[in-house]
Amino acid sequence: MGRKLVKDLKIALKDLEPRVKDLKFLLSGREFHNFSMRPKEAWANWLLCAVLQKIHGDDITFGDDEKGDGIFFDKKTGKWIGTEHVSALDNPSSLSTLPKGEARVIEAINHKIKFGPTYAKNKFLIVFFDGAGEWRRDKVRESINDRHSFMGIFLIGLLWSNESGYAYSVTQLLRNDSITYKIQINSDFNDWEVSRMI
Repeated sequence: MGRKLVKDLKIALKDLEPRVKDLKFLLSGREFHNFSMRPKEAWANWLLCAVLQKIHGDDITFGDDEKGDGIFFDKKTGKWIGTEHVSALDNPSSLSTLPKGEARVIEAINHKIKFGPTYAKNKFLIVFFDGAGEWRRDKVRESINDRHSFMGIFLIGLLWSNESGYAYSVTQLLRNDSITYKIQINSDFNDWEVSRMI
């Protein structure tokens, strides 16, 4: 398979900077010339990879895959997991209005659950969202428990962006719990910090 892996998260972050800062391009930009992922897929994978490296160490990376929306790869064990993405981002060029609260996230997950167990096998589902307002991760988790076959479901949402940088939340939905991390990226996109949220 013609997979290309990211060798250095710091270099990838600088490469992604102009795409992340251009919201229109992030939402609707096509695949990179040398990477078979759309900008929002690459960005969501970068964010999740930063969290996975914090938890499991620097041997975790991500790459592209012609069968899905990318992979996560453990360089030490040689094991990989595919990804599927679903967007629940506000899009100014779209005529549809997404619901608020946890309904926005649940609707996006349900859209992917409909594809069945074969589609979900050996894959993470990544929900990239914004604009939900107040939402509760336990309500999302309870709504989808025992209804999907994904290896894991991760919710990635923008917390804020301003002159000091960007902050995102990454929530992993587990069977009986949920864990949320915050990724804070400085304004010049040369460093970041991952911390666990309550």
